Amino acid sequence: MFRRMSPSGKYLEWSKKYNSDVLYFETFGTKWVVLNSYEAAHELLEKRGRKYSDRPRFVMFEEMGWAPTLTWLRWGPQWGLHRKVLAPPFAKTGCVSFQPLQRKQAMIMCKNLIENPEEWMSAVTHFAVAIMFKIGYGIDVDTPTDEWVKLAAEASEAVGKAGAPASSIMDRIPWTRHLPDWLPFMERLKYAHENKKVIQNITERPFNASMSDYHERDLDPTRKLKECFVHRMYHLRGEDARRNRQNVYYEEDIKGGAATMLIAGNDTTASTLNLIILYLTKHPRVQRRAQAEVDYILLTTGVPTEPVEDYRPSTPAPWASSSSNRAGIIRLPTLEDIPKFKYVNLILQEVYRINPLSPLGIPHASVKDSSDIDPDGDDTYNGMRIPCGTIVYPNVWAMNRDEKRYREPERFFPERYLPKEEGGWGEPLPVGNFGFGRRVCVGQYLAENSLLIAIAMMLATIEFDLPIGPDGNLKDFEPQFSHKGQSIVLPFKVSIKPRSPMVEELLDRHILVAKMAEKAAEDGKKGGPTPSA
Repeated sequence: MFRRMSPSGKYLEWSKKYNSDVLYFETFGTKWVVLNSYEAAHELLEKRGRKYSDRPRFVMFEEMGWAPTLTWLRWGPQWGLHRKVLAPPFAKTGCVSFQPLQRKQAMIMCKNLIENPEEWMSAVTHFAVAIMFKIGYGIDVDTPTDEWVKLAAEASEAVGKAGAPASSIMDRIPWTRHLPDWLPFMERLKYAHENKKVIQNITERPFNASMSDYHERDLDPTRKLKECFVHRMYHLRGEDARRNRQNVYYEEDIKGGAATMLIAGNDTTASTLNLIILYLTKHPRVQRRAQAEVDYILLTTGVPTEPVEDYRPSTPAPWASSSSNRAGIIRLPTLEDIPKFKYVNLILQEVYRINPLSPLGIPHASVKDSSDIDPDGDDTYNGMRIPCGTIVYPNVWAMNRDEKRYREPERFFPERYLPKEEGGWGEPLPVGNFGFGRRVCVGQYLAENSLLIAIAMMLATIEFDLPIGPDGNLKDFEPQFSHKGQSIVLPFKVSIKPRSPMVEELLDRHILVAKMAEKAAEDGKKGGPTPSA
């Protein structure tokens, strides 16, 4: 297990010391609690979801210049509008339309990883950015050096280093936002001011570019409307105007919704894939078992039935023929294959558990509810009074290290989730990576589809290994993490090689077919080339 320093670990330590899974704090009149167990989070944030559906005020992010976004909005009509707008296209069924894009970008990512392994993090970032720019704005992001990639990376870094949400002195004492930012205790305010332009750029520039393209349809009415969030929402605005209906979608709402999609979708996807590559590199046994599963499914469309735990790079799976991935694969993974990749999904779940990107989650806040017994809207949990308006942090890091739920919690072991009769430990899947209750992330299905097709594509085409040291031997390393709000692995070196000489040619062919099919769809044509073309 890798060393990391985070407030979430301290809260877990205090939870054990005081024998309480809920910790209560109060500073300068601000009240907050930290939930350190799944049971507490499930009871308060899920079962009493309406009571804890609010957010605190994020003054730090206001100072950074964020437009209204679903993630930060308080409970109320505007939040309901944003969720109503964003939820349908990202529902489980709605996400199906994005699958060709996700698969195409996964193939492009693998090609970029093989061609330029030294810049592997840029290839991963490009994968995530390209998907979200296309879905949100209808913008094509062609290469890892595209200006849009740089813009998104700057915004992600600004958010990632801003600190845990609602934790700054401005969030605790809002009037301090008016103090000079050169004061020694106002570093966070200075940081917000320094990064305001970055947030403005990511909010305004892609939106303006998308709207410029949208208005070109005025010159050519036969031009097909792009299947992206911004164009779809402006089309609805136009329909409301033509039918003399009240327009409920304001430009700031559309702009904020698109920015939410971009930052949330890009940052979490890229950061999670960086962790996947880290753990595959550091745990070759896991990589080999996952590759064996992918190989078998691509060759037989079945699932492996023989044990693969002890396979090494030089030992192919017993069911793999001479046409296996090592000698030359015959096809690449599709989204239809994803449900069959059982072990691949367990790897993703174990990364969620052992290294949550937001160890303390995004805080909730309690509100006065019609079902309240207390006239002041206060709540009670295990005899502890929780005043109305209290900020609630779900300590996801602690929940997924609970020794009552997870044996050897510091060990990276994807098999822990398998049933005992299949050689696993029968442990529950991790919780909290996409939030809780009424604040659960609407983009969960989109994110997991992107991650799973990317992981499967990498396993089918690439070998990850430790870097070679000056002495010519493999050089192990201790990864470093950033803990300023998010737990993000810092850049590290990794050896990346194609699994066979045929991989690059196969990727090129399938990428070309995917681009042709995409163009045919955008031109409004029916059909198009098939993946086997």
